[in-house]
Amino acid sequence: MTSMNAPFRWTLSLAAALGIATSAGAQEPEPPSEPQTESETSTTTTTPTMSSEETQKSGGHHPEGRIGPQFAVSGNVGFGLGYVYTNGQAPGGGLEDLKITQSAKISFPIIAELGFRVTPRFYLGVWGSWEPVLTKTNELSCPEGFDCSTYQWRVGPEVRYHIRPGASFDPWIGLGVGLEILKSHVEGDTQVQVAPGVFLPTHVDTHVTDRGPTIARLTLGGDVRVTRALAVGPIITASVGQYTVRTGSQTLDITGVGTRDQGLTPVDDGFHALFTLGLRIAFLPL
Repeated sequence: MTSMNAPFRWTLSLAAALGIATSAGAQEPEPPSEPQTESETSTTTTTPTMSSEETQKSGGHHPEGRIGPQFAVSGNVGFGLGYVYTNGQAPGGGLEDLKITQSAKISFPIIAELGFRVTPRFYLGVWGSWEPVLTKTNELSCPEGFDCSTYQWRVGPEVRYHIRPGASFDPWIGLGVGLEILKSHVEGDTQVQVAPGVFLPTHVDTHVTDRGPTIARLTLGGDVRVTRALAVGPIITASVGQYTVRTGSQTLDITGVGTRDQGLTPVDDGFHALFTLGLRIAFLPL
């Protein structure tokens, strides 16, 4: 009995020893990983982003552009199509229309803009222009031998969208409305009939103001970045408007008779289109 059970007990002892060793090996913890070096730690560190408040304090810098107040001015060449007025009294009697191409050669608008870049892409502001007009000699608005001068003011709000605000060249498109005021002064000497067959030398001094709405004004342009706060580029405008109100006075100084003041003859509205092309300088202060 004793000799037969000894091998059996030895086998059980060996199996138990192997099992315990295997279990201990499975439960043995893995060796700790090597600590990261200082360079590896700095490489994996995430760079914090600035809050919107910090961005504003840094001068309005954004990854895609800048925000803040903006001022721009441009020198332009302009021309128009359509009418100053319709159904006005002709010198020979009857009614006649005065076209812009009859009364003006070309104009030189100076356009100023003041507004705010609400986001790098969107601008809200106002625009205004002053433009001297080179006049043409014609029987209706500037007779031969008369001194004629014409100026126009326009002003209104505008919204603009910038397509690539963070790029070196940023094209944009704008839309606005406004008010147009056209002022003309015509002065010269002529002959006025005071009785059948009787004409007397007369000095004529006429002041006229035509005004009305700019119904729509489309602007196209692009900013070429020169510095962080300065850009230059082209500007094109196209607008449609209508002179709806005409006011003014005419003074006749008739030789041997005296001075007479008279009002202007009535006219109907003048619908027209105005176009400008120029070079623009924009400032976006830091």
